[in-house]
Amino acid sequence: MIKGRLQGFSAGIIFTTCIFAGCYYGTGIIKGTDLTSDEAKELLEKDGFTVSLPNKEAQQALKPSRDIDQEPKVEQSPIVSYTMKVKSNMTSAEIANTLVEEKIIDDAAEFETYMNEHDFSKKIQIGEFVVTNTMTYRQLANTLSH
Repeated sequence: MIKGRLQGFSAGIIFTTCIFAGCYYGTGIIKGTDLTSDEAKELLEKDGFTVSLPNKEAQQALKPSRDIDQEPKVEQSPIVSYTMKVKSNMTSAEIANTLVEEKIIDDAAEFETYMNEHDFSKKIQIGEFVVTNTMTYRQLANTLSH
């Protein structure tokens, strides 16, 4: 008797799913949603929007001064390489100050903040690590913590 009820319940679920699928796919609700930029622009303009490209000043105002994953801007300066020696109980502030002294990074506070916000300061390893002034904060942090 339980087997019959279970089979009836299963048949009901399958039947209901078929009804929903038929309504969903059969009514034409699904349309291609991939639009080219020109099609998107036409669609927005038809709805009363104005579409324009931002000028260079607006683009630069929106960009941060130094993105985390962005390569540092090196203007005809030589690549500086340094072997960082991390000792026992060395803090991320001490490491950041050393990197500034060796001209690897420009701002110790910014690097220390990055290390703390991304929990790299808890993962710093003891040892010698080769770092350069072309490395991003993420690359430096990964090097010092692996």
